[in-house]
Amino acid sequence: MTTPSPQSAPTAPASRVSPAPRPSRALVVLAALAAGCGHEEEGRYASVTKPQAVRVVSPAGRDIVRVVGQPSFIESYERTSIYPKLTGYIEKWNVDIGDKVKKGDVLAKLFVPELVEDFETKKATVGLNERRVELAGKMVEVADADVKAARAALAEAKAILGKYQAEVDRWDTEVKRLDAEVKRGVIDPQVLLESTNQWKSSVASRDAARSTIDKAQADETSSEAKLAKAQVDVLVARADLAVATSDAKRIEAWTGYITLTSPFDGVIVTRNANTGDFVQPSSGDPTALSRSPNLAPGGMAAPIYTVDRTDVVRVFVDVPEQDANYVRIGSRASVLVRAYSDEPIPGSVTRTSWALNIKSRTLRAEIDLPNKESRLLPGMYAYAKVIVERPKVAALPASAFVHGGDKTYCWLDRDGRATRAEVRTGVTDGEWCEVTGIQAADGGGWRRVDGAEKVILGDLSILTEGAPVQVSAGGEESKTAPAGGVAGKEAARPTR
Repeated sequence: MTTPSPQSAPTAPASRVSPAPRPSRALVVLAALAAGCGHEEEGRYASVTKPQAVRVVSPAGRDIVRVVGQPSFIESYERTSIYPKLTGYIEKWNVDIGDKVKKGDVLAKLFVPELVEDFETKKATVGLNERRVELAGKMVEVADADVKAARAALAEAKAILGKYQAEVDRWDTEVKRLDAEVKRGVIDPQVLLESTNQWKSSVASRDAARSTIDKAQADETSSEAKLAKAQVDVLVARADLAVATSDAKRIEAWTGYITLTSPFDGVIVTRNANTGDFVQPSSGDPTALSRSPNLAPGGMAAPIYTVDRTDVVRVFVDVPEQDANYVRIGSRASVLVRAYSDEPIPGSVTRTSWALNIKSRTLRAEIDLPNKESRLLPGMYAYAKVIVERPKVAALPASAFVHGGDKTYCWLDRDGRATRAEVRTGVTDGEWCEVTGIQAADGGGWRRVDGAEKVILGDLSILTEGAPVQVSAGGEESKTAPAGGVAGKEAARPTR
């Protein structure tokens, strides 16, 4: 292809404007150098050494309110299923479902005639043993009197022995004197013979008195033995009475099971009693339907009656482990029962299980609600809330934390440089979170926050350890956030 020469190029029409002359290469280079040194171009690019502008906040005392809520149900304060202790027949039943009963009211009566007769026998045996105790006591009195009589007879025999001994001594002396006189021929031997006979008679009487003493001593010993036996008989009779009384009380206790009574004031919610039903301790009422409420585990034992105490009802809340330490007796709570009212019922935690359920890792908290009008029915669906309140705790916004693994961190402004520190947190209401501890600057341990920490807020993903930071104008928030702020109030408001 041949390039046309300048002479052969077509001439532009006279009416078209001639183009401006193109600048020379030198002029273009000079213009570029001049633009590169201008201030306007320098402002378009940020210097890599300029500190990152950040906002900071310090931990502030704040009231944090957290609500732990979950579906639940109404349960009676007490529920007791009445089973028979005896095997027998239902002779009479007195109450039906829905009836209100008082403590001790007879619900039904069983027919067990052999037990009643046995009780009567035991009572008669007790009466017999009481008479035996009385008789044994009288025998002790008789034996005691015999001992006293034997002792008196012994004393009398000893006294008579002294009298006869004196007679023996007197006639012995007289015989010796008369014997000497007879030998001298002064007294007739006949007188000596008479005195000798008197002496022999006194000796015989003295020996008889000694035998009487021996007999009296034997009688005394025998009487004392009889007294001891009579006293033992009293103890034996009393022991027999105690055994008979205990046996009678045992049978009386069994006869007490003939009447089925209410254990407390309440309402009958189940009746399986029918006249003439044969009931047993192991299965209750075997004639009850398999769908009868309140069957024992296995569905084999149906209670005769079920009684609910409904003047107070209970609601359960299973508190998660992270909030368990902050729920105590007296913690505020509310219960919403749609079938009862559209407004939540205020209450408080009445008791806790103290220990966590090892499977669910939750703490069982119970809320008692008064139910004097009996409008809160056991089994009603409810939504229960427990309010966890942490007044005046050191708190930070939830956006100030970052998480890594199972640890929580925040970024601090320390002498103009970003430093990541591990923190320990407590209760949170979703916007604010309690800070219970922070890692020391040297990384050697934990300390409590003192409110002087400068915690960085904003886009924390762009921060690096040790990077320079600068607090932007108006970027330092107040250290004294208002207690009980909006977040806390919203959390405390019951939801439906």
